[in-house]
Amino acid sequence: MGIVSGVVVPRTGRFEQEQEALNLRNARIGVWFVMILVPLCSFLDWMAYPERYWEFLVLRLACAACCIPLWLALNGSLGRKYCRAYPVILPLLPALMICFMIYLSGDPGSGYYAGLTLCIVASAFVFHWTFREIGITLGLVVLAYFSATLPNLREAADQRALGIFVNNTGFILLNCVVLYVGSRQHHAIRVREFENRCKVEAQREELTARNEELTATLQRLRETEAQLAQSEKLASIGRLGAGIVHEINNPLNYVKSAIYLLKKKGKLMPPEVAESVNRIATDIGEGIDRVSAIVSDLRTFAHPENRGTRPIDLHETSRKALRLLAKEISDRGVTLVYEIPLGIVARADENCLIQILLNLVQNSLDALAGQPGPMILVKAVETTSGVDLIVRDNGTGIPKENLSKIFDPFFTTKEVGRGMGLGLSICFRLMQQMGGEVRIETETGSHTQFTLSLQKPTNT
Repeated sequence: MGIVSGVVVPRTGRFEQEQEALNLRNARIGVWFVMILVPLCSFLDWMAYPERYWEFLVLRLACAACCIPLWLALNGSLGRKYCRAYPVILPLLPALMICFMIYLSGDPGSGYYAGLTLCIVASAFVFHWTFREIGITLGLVVLAYFSATLPNLREAADQRALGIFVNNTGFILLNCVVLYVGSRQHHAIRVREFENRCKVEAQREELTARNEELTATLQRLRETEAQLAQSEKLASIGRLGAGIVHEINNPLNYVKSAIYLLKKKGKLMPPEVAESVNRIATDIGEGIDRVSAIVSDLRTFAHPENRGTRPIDLHETSRKALRLLAKEISDRGVTLVYEIPLGIVARADENCLIQILLNLVQNSLDALAGQPGPMILVKAVETTSGVDLIVRDNGTGIPKENLSKIFDPFFTTKEVGRGMGLGLSICFRLMQQMGGEVRIETETGSHTQFTLSLQKPTNT
């Protein structure tokens, strides 16, 4: 492992994997170099040792042929398993061939030593040698050169042969030193580059994670802001409703007192007049009671406090919600089918349930726009585990691709300005708070049904 500025680098893991991939890729290049360039350089044999041209050509072809199984192994598991051997084997094959040529030539001062230099220099450019690989390769090349040259040096008649051999050996050894030092530097640079790359990637991943966290936080802030805005609106409506109740109750009391006096005076009137006056007074009283109920329902709906779940009468609670939408239902020509019997009780929060029903019925009204024979069914059914409150319409339905998103905050298919996409999200959250759940059944172009599963009171 390597540590750079606090970043732990898995050098023995990922770095080795990258080196393996790089060795395999470069080995393919090196194999083709040997198979093509070694036979092509046979013209040098013609110029230097024409008498041994065909003998040397056979050696070159044999060297190229030895690369064929190496190339085939690269495409299988053997190549991946022994990829570290290729940086040693590929330069060593032509180097051994050249050393054998030097031996056969009988010339201890042969200029073919330059071919050895070419082999190791070319391999240094193709492969990223490690210290061990370059040490093994250079050691074997020098050993092969000595083995091929020293026997010829003993039999050489030319006095200059020893000097030329020392000169050639010096050039080879200097090349080996330069390549070894250069490879060490190159390897250190590659390690630093890898560590810096790992550090950058770690910082990028950290930045991505922080961006995702920031995005999620911003999304939660937007949701919270929208919920606070909704709560503020409801609180404002609650204050408005309280003010309306306060301001309207006084004149309503005057009217109720007048109706009481009118009925009392009616007893002194002739029977035919008294009956008509009493009927009118009764109608006025019912109208006043309806106004009082609507204002009271508005205050109940908009009350910002969550008082917790308790046994509530679903018939009375749903009536309060539907009274607030009665005019819109009538104006849109929608038939309301109400099938909630008297006395059916569930455990819920009345304010929350009224808000949920208002959202669901309002959505049904929007879905019924332009539909023939529009109808909304509001129904309650007792089950073994509780009570199911159903809101069903014969509207356009919900497409399948939107079903998984309808309870997501800010998801809406309505036009801009007609909704923020919070209604169903709030309904879902409120049902969870009450210990219930929301189920949906829909078919495009046919109907949509929301089922609110509520708990039964514990004392029933």
